[in-house]
Amino acid sequence: MRKKFDELFNIIEREGKDKLLEYLEKNGYFTAPCSSQYHLAEERGLLEHSVNVTNLMLDLAKFMNCFETDMTESIVIVGLFHDLGKSAYYNKPHYIENILKSGKRSESKPYASNKDRLNVPHEVASIHILSKFIQLTEEETFAILYHNGLYTSTGYGLKGNERPLQTLLHFADLWCSRFIEAEVEPNHSLTSGLF
Repeated sequence: MRKKFDELFNIIEREGKDKLLEYLEKNGYFTAPCSSQYHLAEERGLLEHSVNVTNLMLDLAKFMNCFETDMTESIVIVGLFHDLGKSAYYNKPHYIENILKSGKRSESKPYASNKDRLNVPHEVASIHILSKFIQLTEEETFAILYHNGLYTSTGYGLKGNERPLQTLLHFADLWCSRFIEAEVEPNHSLTSGLF
């Protein structure tokens, strides 16, 4: 998965990307889980999810033929980093192991939200972290902020204001998390052979 990430990351040509990569290495992006108990609640789940979303976005954009070729870099940035806030933020991981009173790790919910971390939505944390290293466009910022669509408290501001990049990210994120990465059927990818 890291090799696929590197291939996608190399599409980005913005100043500051080398410092961003150093940050990712030091702050758990490559090892963090993607959720507490749902899709890819496992070590390196965030990396796998981010690559899955980016690849699906690129495939859909090509298939729909409605995005300009200069949008590829934006698609890669929002795809790879829409959930960056799920890695460490202010040196505190988003998810920590969920250890039960028995001293054993929960099998049904292996991770829990870190109570030592302030409740800053991961979308906001993602934008904040990225903006320290690379310049985001308005469209990219909007796409990351609203990538969960109407499913969050900030979603009300999206209603009727959807944008192509945001909608593409939202769909790819939802499709990957609900179907590709969820245990619908063992070893079955719903995207194989679609494009």
